[in-house]
Order: sequence, then C-alpha cells, then structure tokens
Amino acid sequence: MPVMGDNLPMLGAAMLEAGSIVVPDLLIKFYSRLGLTEIEMMVLIHLLHWRQIEQERFPAPEKISQYMGLDSEAVKNIIAAIIEKKLLAVEPYYHSVLSRWQNTFSFAPLWSRLTAVALGDSQPVPASTEGRQAPDPRLGQLYRNFEKEFGRPLSPLESDQLKSWCQNDRLPVDLLQEALRRAVLRGILNFRYIDSILRDWQRHNIHTVAEAAAYDEELKTKKNRSPRSPQSPARKDKYRELYRLNP
Repeated sequence: MPVMGDNLPMLGAAMLEAGSIVVPDLLIKFYSRLGLTEIEMMVLIHLLHWRQIEQERFPAPEKISQYMGLDSEAVKNIIAAIIEKKLLAVEPYYHSVLSRWQNTFSFAPLWSRLTAVALGDSQPVPASTEGRQAPDPRLGQLYRNFEKEFGRPLSPLESDQLKSWCQNDRLPVDLLQEALRRAVLRGILNFRYIDSILRDWQRHNIHTVAEAAAYDEELKTKKNRSPRSPQSPARKDKYRELYRLNP
C-alpha cells in the first residue's frame, strides 16, 4: 500500500494547478507606473481571486481581510483608494440566477489604463504619496454606518455622492455622521435630504457638530422671540385677488 508521504508532491501539484488565477503579465510589469502600491496590488489580486475562483463579483472586505494581515476597515480604505485613482469602479449588474441587480467591481478602468501605459500613450502616475493627506480611517466606518441605516449596500451613485462629500466638499466625517443621524431621527432617510442638511450648514459656515448644535439653538431662540404676526389686510387682499375670491 503506498505511503501518504509518497503522494504529497503529486497531491500538492494537483492542488496548486486546480486553484490557479489569471493575473495579466502587463499588470505585474506596470502596476507601479499606474500609481499602485504593493499593498493595493495585493488587494487587486485578491479581488481577481474572488472573481475567478469563488465567482463573487463584489466580495465583502471581511472576506478579503481573512487572507491578509489587515482588518476589514483597512481593506475597505485600500479599495476606496484604488477607486479614487480611477483604476477600479463599482457598477450594477443583473444576476440572472437571482433575478436581481447587484454591485460588481469593474476592472475595465484598470485594463484601459494598463493598455495605454503599455503602449506608451499615457503618462505614468507617480506612486509617491508624499505631501498628500492620508485617507481618514473613519471613512470605512462611515460607509458601514450608512449601509447599516439604509439596510442595504449603497448603490454606485450613492457611493459616489458620499465620496464627493468627503473629497470635493471636504466635509468632516463627524459632520456627515451627524447629518445621517438627523435624517434617521426624522424618518427621512434619503441622500437628497441629507444633502440639503449639509448644504444648509455650508451656507452658514458650519464645520463641526458643536457649531451645528449652536446653530440649532440660535434658530430656536429666534423662533421663540418672534411670535407669528397676524396676517395683514393687504396680504389678505392680495390673496383674494390672486384666486379671484370675493371679500
């Protein structure tokens, strides 16, 4: 009877060959010219693994972190950084088996930029992050809070809106969290309402949660000091004229 140890080399080779993934040679050669760091490259390889081997188009950060020396929040921030570099995108796709729309990570931007760099038609993006502000580690938690309150994953448009608030409008994470809290308390859970709260704060130069609370108190004080005045006869006449009412 053959000894198990004698079959180990053959068994190991079979296991390795059965679990192979495809990583384009151009990606290995030019990832640094795309501005990707080694850790970002490793996360991309894991995303390719989940797409090719596990047949998952949108793996959760927790699934990736279990095979890396990073927690799920760090993985989520790295994926966000790759998306910010326009090398990865989140798009909807229709799952024919489940008969519903789902999110998927699209590698199309990566393949397009990679091809351009390989052909010499694109300027390399510097990989150095010197002088750039590191992403706030609380952003991952903010995304999770939004998804928890909405009870579902954020759509691509909602993810872009949240990223725009953080990057383009430079709104503090604490202020975004406060706007979400107010929307939940008022039972108006949609991005349009949250955006209206943030725009109002921007108009009044509010940058912190404490300033927002002080602004609320100021509005409350003004409301209490200004009782509603009785409607003037001129306004009543104007109303009747507008709707052609008889006095």
